[in-house]
Amino acid sequence: MGQLSIIFIVGFICLFAYELPELPESVETFHLVHSLFWNSLLTLIPILLALVITHIVPHFIKSDRPFARYVIDRIGSLRFVFEILCLTTYLCNLYIFDLPIYIHIQFSFFPFVELRQSFALFPLLVSLIGVRLVFHYINRSDDVRYSELLSFHIKFLLIPLIPLLIYLTTLDILVRLPEGILEFLEEHPYLLIGLLLPVLAGAYIFAPLLMRFMWKTMPLTDVVLQNRLEEMTRKSGTKYKDIVVWQTGSLLIANAAVAGTLHWNRRIFLTDTLLKYFTDDQIETIVAHELGHIRYKHIPTYVLFSILYLLSYPLFLIFIEQPILNLLSTSFLENYSFISSAGSILFFILYFIFGFRYVSRRFEYQADLYAVSLTNKPEAFISALERLALFNNIPRSVRRIVEFFNTHPSIHRRIEFVNQFIKGDAGISRYYNYLLETKILLILLPIFCAVILLLIL
Repeated sequence: MGQLSIIFIVGFICLFAYELPELPESVETFHLVHSLFWNSLLTLIPILLALVITHIVPHFIKSDRPFARYVIDRIGSLRFVFEILCLTTYLCNLYIFDLPIYIHIQFSFFPFVELRQSFALFPLLVSLIGVRLVFHYINRSDDVRYSELLSFHIKFLLIPLIPLLIYLTTLDILVRLPEGILEFLEEHPYLLIGLLLPVLAGAYIFAPLLMRFMWKTMPLTDVVLQNRLEEMTRKSGTKYKDIVVWQTGSLLIANAAVAGTLHWNRRIFLTDTLLKYFTDDQIETIVAHELGHIRYKHIPTYVLFSILYLLSYPLFLIFIEQPILNLLSTSFLENYSFISSAGSILFFILYFIFGFRYVSRRFEYQADLYAVSLTNKPEAFISALERLALFNNIPRSVRRIVEFFNTHPSIHRRIEFVNQFIKGDAGISRYYNYLLETKILLILLPIFCAVILLLIL
């Protein structure tokens, strides 16, 4: 998950942890104009501050002194700080200016209550995309059309949001079931969590179809390159349906990705920029990297990782968060209602930012090793990594603490890893086999299922 999506999902968790009061009473006392004004202002504040920092401050720093140059160079790296600010102002919208109440009053005609509440995500969406648009020309110098950039970020956010919206729609449908069934579901809350499993599995299985629907793609027409890639695929023994070219237009995104858990609909995506500006040897190693993700079953492992989160969160809620909340006084929770969602957010961050991203970085090393082993072209892969950093404006080296929050190791560390392979370093041999993290997941999953079964019974 990208940083933008992580922040968006945290906002989603906060929104649905918000306890909506009785609407009839709220309509009488709620000030719609007051709420609209402050919600709009707080939504725009991160965008306006980003404009000041990126477009006004550099005009006042025209000195050639090292410190001034350092400040200008570091402005582009502040985007994540402003995305955190977007989340902060959004929390103010939720818990101080009661954005969900405003949404429920204004859209009361919409019959699906859970889905209606998701409309309150719009201010967070606006501020996050606005900040990204403002910072774009600091980080990239190419002539990008803003309409394409805006479309890209909206679609990028929809990928994790669509499964969540499907789940909310399912909940709205369940509310309309006979009362006896509803009582049974309330007595067995794990069944509601279980409803997410087919939605989650479907998101991974049908991800290639969703990506092709959202982004313009076309078949790979370079016959020579296609034959080389098909020969390499046969050599690797991996399977996929086909390779498609993602049209990025003026965005000039150089990237590749594999999507789909089942071989009959699994596809490898290559951007048009990759085909235009990279050599065939470089593209071959990049595709081999994607084959490495297939070879070591990284996508099914990500599915297991997500399922384990769904199973472990209720345990966290029952045995950790709820006892802590019970220790706090009711009046304290009423005055600081965001405390009730703090545990859920903390668990999500620990699981997906620290846990998931650690596993993801290890998987990237494993796919890198597979790429250079399969093609026996480590120099081509190193040059491909360097060109990826150049086209996508990725720093070659970042501090360890920054890398800790990324899904991929830095380009510098990945190149060092490949150089270890060239030197025959025995320390990387463990990446030839399934990693310990994968084995732990396979062990924990049945244990958690057994614990949950005991709780239900």
